[in-house]
Amino acid sequence: MRLGKPAPEKPPLEANALRQAALQALELRNTGCAACRLRPGCSGVVVAEGPPDAPLVIIGEGPGREEDRVGRPFVGQGGELLDRILASAGIERGEAYLTNVVKCRAPGNRTPRPAEVEVCTALWLDAQLALLRPRVILALGNTASQHLLRTGRGVASLRGQWFGFNHADGEGGSYAALLMPMFHPAYLLRNAARTPGSPKALTWRDIREVAAVLRGEKEPDELAQLTPPEMEGQPGLF
Repeated sequence: MRLGKPAPEKPPLEANALRQAALQALELRNTGCAACRLRPGCSGVVVAEGPPDAPLVIIGEGPGREEDRVGRPFVGQGGELLDRILASAGIERGEAYLTNVVKCRAPGNRTPRPAEVEVCTALWLDAQLALLRPRVILALGNTASQHLLRTGRGVASLRGQWFGFNHADGEGGSYAALLMPMFHPAYLLRNAARTPGSPKALTWRDIREVAAVLRGEKEPDELAQLTPPEMEGQPGLF
């Protein structure tokens, strides 16, 4: 399936070329990053893979052992499963831009610490998104979903819903994308059941929804709203 890019109006080709060149330069600089404590413990920086004008951006937590060894995001068993998930909805891996919240493998594949996430995203992910400007963002797992949506809620309570995502465009303005949290493939590997209501069954439903929106066959029925962090867990006042 060719996803296309149902944006309101494409910028001039020259502007697109400039943004793509800037993204390539950013990725090259990222490979030399040593700004946090993760870098000394991994083989290298795993930046991204995919076309810079992709309508779909997929963001995970961070590289695992195989990603660190190969230098590509989403390979190994988790990457193979992600490829199958995308293919099941008619989406080719090569049509998506794949990256992670942190670009270096955490020791023992542990969850990145908040300070590591903040350093890496402030330097690299924020700048990537300003240049990519996708139509749809998939946030895979807790770390990506919680960071992008600025919430403490887990992905199990967020998945299957569309959220509006506004981001600076690096030119003094902003752009809007649609964001869908989904279970991370690594989690699905640990939860292999396909019964109704299982994580795999829910992911199948979610990816079909994403594909339909990318194809322009439908628009989200509504955008979910998050409770401000300071109000979470409090009863309604009125």
